[in-house]
Amino acid sequence: MADCRIDKSSLSNHASFVYKHLNLSLSVDFERHVLEGVATWTVDVAEHRVAELVLDTSSELEVRSVTVCGAPAPHTMRPAHAAFGVACAITLPEGLGEQGRALEVAVTYATSPKSSALQWLPPAQTAGKERPFMFSQCQAIHARSMLPCPDGPAAKFTYDATVRVPEWATALMSAVAVGSPVASVVGGVPLRTFTFEQTCPLSSYLLALAVGDVRGINVGSRTTVWAEPSVVEAAAWEFAEAERFVAKAEELTQTPYAWGRYDILCMPPSFPYGGMENPCLTFATPTLLAGDRSLANVICHEVAHSWTGNLVTNLTWEHFWLNEGWTRWLETSTLAHLEPAERCDAFFDFQVQQALTHLADDVATFGPTNPLTRLIPPLDGIDPDDSFSAVPYEKGLSLLCHLSAIVGGRPIFEQFAAHYIGTFKRRTLTSADFRECFLKWCEGREIDASSVDWDAWFKTPGMPPVTPVLDPSLGATCTVLADRWMAELAADDLSLDASAAEYKGWPSQLRIFFWETLLARALEGKGAPLALRALEKMDRLYELSASKNAEVRLRWQRICILSRAEFIIPQVLGFVTEQGRMKFVRPLYRALYGWEAQRELAVQTFLEHRSNYHPIAAKMLAQDLKVAEM
Repeated sequence: MADCRIDKSSLSNHASFVYKHLNLSLSVDFERHVLEGVATWTVDVAEHRVAELVLDTSSELEVRSVTVCGAPAPHTMRPAHAAFGVACAITLPEGLGEQGRALEVAVTYATSPKSSALQWLPPAQTAGKERPFMFSQCQAIHARSMLPCPDGPAAKFTYDATVRVPEWATALMSAVAVGSPVASVVGGVPLRTFTFEQTCPLSSYLLALAVGDVRGINVGSRTTVWAEPSVVEAAAWEFAEAERFVAKAEELTQTPYAWGRYDILCMPPSFPYGGMENPCLTFATPTLLAGDRSLANVICHEVAHSWTGNLVTNLTWEHFWLNEGWTRWLETSTLAHLEPAERCDAFFDFQVQQALTHLADDVATFGPTNPLTRLIPPLDGIDPDDSFSAVPYEKGLSLLCHLSAIVGGRPIFEQFAAHYIGTFKRRTLTSADFRECFLKWCEGREIDASSVDWDAWFKTPGMPPVTPVLDPSLGATCTVLADRWMAELAADDLSLDASAAEYKGWPSQLRIFFWETLLARALEGKGAPLALRALEKMDRLYELSASKNAEVRLRWQRICILSRAEFIIPQVLGFVTEQGRMKFVRPLYRALYGWEAQRELAVQTFLEHRSNYHPIAAKMLAQDLKVAEM
């Protein structure tokens, strides 16, 4: 399991080739909702006498023609797989499949309006309401519906691209823009062509394209924040600390930032994730625009991916924790080191406390014996999207905290982290490769790491086999207040003398931890209803109905649903229909569905707003609500 190098999510034969470079030429058609273009792959044959090159595609993509080294080549579209799409097998001409041979394979193709990687938004679903918007989301295995490719993390390549768009639009990619856009007129239609170059190798899931009416504001020497004009100033202010995160991560990893630019695109509300770490262009949800930079930790997480994930990458999706667990560690370490020195350790431990609470919630949702809660989950025949949870993030972070204790503390483990990134940068690896690297590093420093039970960490479902010892001081006041409220909520006792000033005096992260703790207490009650009068009192005291903090809203609304508080229903419906971030919409829809009296309302709301959600989110919500996929 730990050393499995087979990519179970790809139909390509990428191991038979070394993928060097992609030249991509695209035309964006907003009227037909399609991309048309040519993907030209430069590869070296890695095995002896290879007869064909097989690329991942999907039933949502049309391959029109193929050339190999400039000559037409036959291709076969194999039967579709329910989870993994369609394999496009390209026959190599006689003599071109010899080991070491360099090939240029050009595929002319077009996507369809149903491409799972692409969302086409009409003007009404944008902030400006005047122009349409299109963006891609390729993680985990959706790049194959955007272009024919080796759609697995193991194949890393550089790329350059030209993108032709309407003259009113700006194109952005996970690459550095080269020069100014070139104007042209085709068939009487004014267009602009943008050119991009990515010189650092990346995997297909990090290919990204966004096209819309956006403008940028520079907030640092290597950072521009992009967004629709009506949002861009708020986004630029909210994300202005990005450079601090990049600089501190460089210091911690002892590895310079490799990607040139660190730009951020504030996405339309339907974007399904908090952020996506596309190199040179992080996509960020507008749910981060809290107005006080309190949710900027998501940007720090995406910054950290520039090293852990983008530069050092999991070989397959079964080893996804190597991306996300490490990124949670680097994010948490970066934020901790930006705190005053006397708060650094306590802040780190506080972040891990939150992580364990989040992990427990997701483990309970999946079930503690579900194999998908293993750190290395078995993904045979499973779409990686279906396994997505807090497990690779927070269980992975827990393992790294355990290893930190093994080596003698975080300062020493930070030395290993720098060694790890220096060893594997621009490469991919398995969990076994990581384990070997760690043990050899420990051996060279005469550190005894024999007590680590790797099988228990990698193979056992549920919560981590070892719970880290943490300093609870930073979150102690939150825990105490949560327990006091829980007693009142459970006993229908309105005698609690709680002050709004105490809660409002906390920074956002403490407020979120308070709600996380209260939600965990409510879930421990296995659905026992909390007192409606006490919930209403809490709402008035803390002005929760007026809160703009999405993290607070999520937890507060889940607590109310658990207690069958009907006054929360309009707020929940408003929240799940104004944005499409899966972290928020999935647990809220599931909670409503679990309330028998609201089940029909949950399904009806989803069906009415289905087209507003990204295809990935719509698929997952349909599964949650047991609605047939369209």
